[in-house]
Amino acid sequence: MHNIFIIAKREYLERVRTRSFVIMTLFIPLLMFGVTVVPTMLANRGSNDIKHMVVVAADRDTAEMIRSRIEQKQEDEKSGKTKGNKLGQERGLPAGHFTVEVTTNTAEEERAALTAKVKAKQLDAFLWATPDAIRARKLDFVTNDVSSFIDNGVLGVTINDALRRQALKNKGLKEDEIEATLDSVEVAPQSPLGKNAPNPQVMFIATLGMVMVMYVTVLLYGVNVMRSILEEKTSRIMEVMLSIASAKDMMAGKILGVGAVGLTQVGIWGLTAGIFSGGALVGTAALIKGVLSAKLLIFFGIFFLLGYVLYSTLCAAVGSMVNSEQEAQQMQFLVMMPMVLSVIFIVNIFQHPSSPVAIFGSLFPFTAPLVMFSRIALDSAPWEQIALSIALMLATIYGMVWLCGRIYRVGILMYGKKPTLPEIMKWIKYA
Repeated sequence: MHNIFIIAKREYLERVRTRSFVIMTLFIPLLMFGVTVVPTMLANRGSNDIKHMVVVAADRDTAEMIRSRIEQKQEDEKSGKTKGNKLGQERGLPAGHFTVEVTTNTAEEERAALTAKVKAKQLDAFLWATPDAIRARKLDFVTNDVSSFIDNGVLGVTINDALRRQALKNKGLKEDEIEATLDSVEVAPQSPLGKNAPNPQVMFIATLGMVMVMYVTVLLYGVNVMRSILEEKTSRIMEVMLSIASAKDMMAGKILGVGAVGLTQVGIWGLTAGIFSGGALVGTAALIKGVLSAKLLIFFGIFFLLGYVLYSTLCAAVGSMVNSEQEAQQMQFLVMMPMVLSVIFIVNIFQHPSSPVAIFGSLFPFTAPLVMFSRIALDSAPWEQIALSIALMLATIYGMVWLCGRIYRVGILMYGKKPTLPEIMKWIKYA
């Protein structure tokens, strides 16, 4: 046991001091910052630009209704009170800032003149809301910013809302009746036990994020174990190390040491993500309450460790068998294939968490880390299946440690040609 910890300590310190560890540890948070914060800053910066648009409608009441809804939407965005309609499409999206002018001149000459102003950038946009266009359910919005599909889409939803309100007003409904008619209805999912179900979209994104963290980390550091063994084998350092420690101790020490590096990096990333989300404490609290329960975090740690140990053991055996980086890459694909298949089928498993494929994948030890964790997150895995999955993984890990340990014991001292399957069987038999 003493030798295991010495080797684990050496592997850990050797890797956390490398430039690649520092670069990757800093690069991922910077990437997170770039993906989440920078686009928001740019969007907010662009939304501060004041644009001038003209609404053209034969009926002044219709034009005024469109202008009032655009101005109301902008006021709600500014004050942080975005109120979704039935479609719920504009919630949380920037509406841009427009100063709106209305006109009832629907002659073609007026359209040509407005088009010329937009081309000359004397006018940012105009909306052609003539009776014929409204009956055809297609309004032309002439603008130079045709690529601003988010702003244009939000504007389209706002105009749709205005036309619905005007149609109801023409039918004789009062303002409060129109508001009550168009007010959105919130559907709150509930489980059969009566507890409020989390938002399915938030749950999907959060669970998928945790699954991808588990997948990337297990894949990355499992391969690191293999490369570490291959480097020491090709440099003949392995022969020196075997003089003070057994092959079994060396394999266990490498798995523990590299695994500790992975946990350190994941911890740093998690802390960084928490700091980045510190400005959105309400949303973060809602996410933790609705999705990231203590149960889910505990099972994430359990299946992360079980998956890492299982695949690191297999990678250690591969690293001891091969003699070059090229051979290692060929073998590594076969070893990681179950994890790759788990990611490929993960969306289907989210949609059908109790299907036979999902149940089999959650019990099969090589796909269980991702599939069973996903089913736990969706609250579709009974406790007996969770217990059976963990038991099968522990039994498989024990068997793989025994099997790969025998391969490792002989393979680390074998040089030259790539071993064949009969030769590997002999190693297992005589080790």
